[in-house]
Amino acid sequence: MHARSSGNGVIYLSLFIAMCLSVLPWTNHVSALMPNWTLLVLMYWSLALPHKVSIGTAFVTGLLFDVLTGSNLGQNALIFSLTTFCSHTFYSRLRNYHVWQQAIFILFFLSLMQLLALWITQLNQQQGLGYHYVVQAISSAVFWPLIFASLRSTRRRFKVQ
Repeated sequence: MHARSSGNGVIYLSLFIAMCLSVLPWTNHVSALMPNWTLLVLMYWSLALPHKVSIGTAFVTGLLFDVLTGSNLGQNALIFSLTTFCSHTFYSRLRNYHVWQQAIFILFFLSLMQLLALWITQLNQQQGLGYHYVVQAISSAVFWPLIFASLRSTRRRFKVQ
């Protein structure tokens, strides 16, 4: 009989892989269509195991993501923390929804997070508004069922609890 895994290593490895996917040197056309992998993986784990992935985990992940991407220090830490807080607040409802209904929530919520990121960026730099802010939220909602299914099978295979 196998011992049950606590799964911290699987969670951190999936977050690491998501960060690696986010910083890969994609072409401009492909990078505009890429979802926010790290935020999606973080949302999955905070919905599936809210007792394991806390707001502190999201904050540290956001700081690491800020350092990796070269964005304003604390920008993604704030966004990831807010996302995890809302995931923890609504997790009992969201877990009962179908995956496509969760994707609609992801679309709405990530649109709000993209607006927050745009606002923070506009405070520090004078950049024009690009279409990639909206496209990233839409692509994240489209990729949510894939992320959900793959991480769910990983969680079941490695008995992450």
